[in-house]
Amino acid sequence: MSSSIGIKKLQEEYKKIRKEGILTTILGTAAPIKKDFLHWRGNICGPKNTPYDKGIYYFEIKFTNEYPNKAPIDVQMRTKTYHPNIYSSNGHICNSYFSNWNKENNVYGIINAIHDLLTNPNPSSSYNCLDEKKAKEFNLKYATSNQEYDWDNSWNKGWDNSN
Repeated sequence: MSSSIGIKKLQEEYKKIRKEGILTTILGTAAPIKKDFLHWRGNICGPKNTPYDKGIYYFEIKFTNEYPNKAPIDVQMRTKTYHPNIYSSNGHICNSYFSNWNKENNVYGIINAIHDLLTNPNPSSSYNCLDEKKAKEFNLKYATSNQEYDWDNSWNKGWDNSN
């Protein structure tokens, strides 16, 4: 698959997301960074009745030129999050949606999979133990701030080992 077909597919998905507004009202939102359709940023609202409730969680998705035939090369949570399926040193998200990728999957599905993972952690592929108290503490400290999100410094602020 040529890169132009993959980028065209991502452009179509972005237009659909914007037109339908499905992500903004239900889960969160996502968009390409500076018209680079292979690198997206977005946010997800923490699911109700979970340790992540009322939090806003920022993430990034990096696609290959072979999208949609190949899964994204990286999906990272940019907000420091304590979760069994989010690697604590860099925010990498482990989810079967990515490992069982097929060409019918899409950006909306990726965002939905991240949201579902916050609702239902998968203990069989976990990096951390499930600790709701610690998850709530991280939520209050890192995800419920009213400050504007600082993308350029989020990695250093969110994932350093001092917190």
